[in-house]
Amino acid sequence: MFEEYACTQGIDVEVVPESQNSDYESGVVMMNGEKWHIRTARNTPRKPGAFVAFWCRNGKGETVPFKADEGAAGLLVFTGSRNRRGVFRFSAKALEELGITEGKHAGKRGFRVYPSWCRNLNPQAESTQHAQMPAFQEY
Repeated sequence: MFEEYACTQGIDVEVVPESQNSDYESGVVMMNGEKWHIRTARNTPRKPGAFVAFWCRNGKGETVPFKADEGAAGLLVFTGSRNRRGVFRFSAKALEELGITEGKHAGKRGFRVYPSWCRNLNPQAESTQHAQMPAFQEY
């Protein structure tokens, strides 16, 4: 999905694939001199929104959440449903505030995103969607 997004935004950068999380089209891109992780979220049949894995391996080979001070500008999460497409552009600060990276919170290895077209959510999912909306852009 990144290539499609890049074309619509006039971005010309190369994606360096990551072997971890490859099921989520994971990679790293340099945009405007900053390193960004990219992932494509997966729609799941039984829950609204889409799931994305975002983890790395520690020195022991175990999967762990990324650290808040890992050095990337953030994470771009691409999502789509039918003829709609969108991207969540989570800055490093937003990832930490949302509890995704390890810092103030323990961090997560994966999480759900709820684009603006997701409706009829339970209260927790609705709260998460509200918190994620500043990072969302439909294209």
